[in-house]
Amino acid sequence: MKYQHQVVIDSPVTRVFAYMDDVDREREWQPSIQEAHKDPPGDTAVGTRKRYVSEFLGRRIENTYVTQVFELDQRVVYETTSDSVMRARAELRFEPAGSGTQVTMTVDAKPTGILRFIPRTLLEGTARNELETSLGLLKKQLEGEG
Repeated sequence: MKYQHQVVIDSPVTRVFAYMDDVDREREWQPSIQEAHKDPPGDTAVGTRKRYVSEFLGRRIENTYVTQVFELDQRVVYETTSDSVMRARAELRFEPAGSGTQVTMTVDAKPTGILRFIPRTLLEGTARNELETSLGLLKKQLEGEG
């Protein structure tokens, strides 16, 4: 299943990129995340791992993403590790939009483990809704409404 959503945020690219890269702030705009850890700590680079514990359709989900591409203030690509419950590739693109930033997030995912037994339409609809909700919250946080 592949889905994409974009949002324009009235904030400069450097600020939006830094905020989204801060694992300690991800729970502010991704409400399903219960825990988020980055290894190694510090600046993100190719090979940096981010481990998440979240709730999805009432289930505890654990995924680890490895940074595959890191282009400061432009683009980041993450892929899950083989022990994750979802095989996924997530790409974030950051582009200037007037005085703000257009963020485009594309996710290409294949459920594994227990998730493969959930009807595809339910998975897709829930995942799309979570992505739209998260980017909406991101916009509110960065525009000072959160």
